[in-house]
Amino acid sequence: MLRWLIGLATSLIGSHIYLVTLAWAAVQTTTPANVGLILVAGSIPQAALLLIGGVFVDRLGPKPTIIASDVLRTAIMVVFAVVVSGGGVSPLLLGALAVLFGVVDGFFLPAVSTAPRYLVPPDSLTRVVAAKTIVARGAEFAGAPLGSWLLVVASAAVAFWVNAGLFAVSVVMLALTRMAQPQAPHGDALPDAKRSPAAPEMSVWADLVAGVRLIRGYRTLAMLLIIVFVAELGFSGPMMAGVPLLAHQTGWGVRAVGWILGGFGLGAAAAAGFLLWRNNLRHTGVAALSGLTVMGLSVVGLGLLPALGLSVSAAYVSAGFLGLMSGIGAGFYGTLVTTAVLRLAPTGQIGRVMSALSFASLSAVPLTYALTGLITDVTAAQVPFFIGGSLVLFAVAIALANPQLRHLRMDATDPAEQGSDRDINTRARR
Repeated sequence: MLRWLIGLATSLIGSHIYLVTLAWAAVQTTTPANVGLILVAGSIPQAALLLIGGVFVDRLGPKPTIIASDVLRTAIMVVFAVVVSGGGVSPLLLGALAVLFGVVDGFFLPAVSTAPRYLVPPDSLTRVVAAKTIVARGAEFAGAPLGSWLLVVASAAVAFWVNAGLFAVSVVMLALTRMAQPQAPHGDALPDAKRSPAAPEMSVWADLVAGVRLIRGYRTLAMLLIIVFVAELGFSGPMMAGVPLLAHQTGWGVRAVGWILGGFGLGAAAAAGFLLWRNNLRHTGVAALSGLTVMGLSVVGLGLLPALGLSVSAAYVSAGFLGLMSGIGAGFYGTLVTTAVLRLAPTGQIGRVMSALSFASLSAVPLTYALTGLITDVTAAQVPFFIGGSLVLFAVAIALANPQLRHLRMDATDPAEQGSDRDINTRARR
């Protein structure tokens, strides 16, 4: 597992360096409006291909998909470096390369999300997902500053070459990682995800439709994906786009942004660290929904903070504390929900289920960013926090009304073996 985490870390750090360097190269080449279009050009194919990427993960397995994706990402970074070094950079070329990177990411993300199920037995999933969360948070904090530093001391071309090296290291480490066929919670191997030679070969589209039908058939899975979408819609916009707007409108300045987002990252890593140590939480649903509740209350609290008339220093501390609490809540909620979805997914369709989870999360991001900016423009910076926090708490209420989510536990048998969508605890209690 250590080799997988190292490979994942280098790959994620490279992704953050890529985003910073691409944006900077675009800024040096074209107008602000085109910079936004170039960045969006990469995110559209990424979101559009997530579900298809999940089909390929189920057909090939996560390891070949991750390695192939990282090889292609390495090649794209080399092309970026050569193009930028030659000075023949154009907005159209940057946009085309961003689209290529987004296409590859559409296969990489579901493969990475699926990998924990192939690395460890089900009773160790929470620990692996928690370690993945810590690595992802660390990559966020290391990747962007490293990319900025490379741009300052060297150039965009050097940053792309360094990125190519990071992706190449990721290929090697992931190639050395051993992944086995997933096992059921009771220890017996689940049916192989691959079809038997006698089974008729299904098209990619038929496999995709089968995955959608599976999710619709398991109400617990379907409800979890709805909760993820609604929570992301209410949380990401205010926290990522709304915090800078709030800091600017209140006069807190950029330091407040650092306090809030830094506190968030620290809290998320701390929660994941706790779950890495204590990975056998029995009342998963209660813990995850408690984390989501803390997230919603923290977002509302940030919106209320300007009305309290605090001094700037007190506002910094209070905002940082609310950021910390939102991160702790997100660490518990995100880690436990991801683990639950991994356990609920039948073996032959893990990739499609995890790609649906990624899609539910990522598809809400551009919408919530746009709404946050629009609402702030026509009202005040605090309003998106009230709306977003209320939306997160509404997601909690929906989940609490569902007994399967409310009583979700990690010590139950795999629902893939059940004939109906009953409470996943039913068999464990017999």
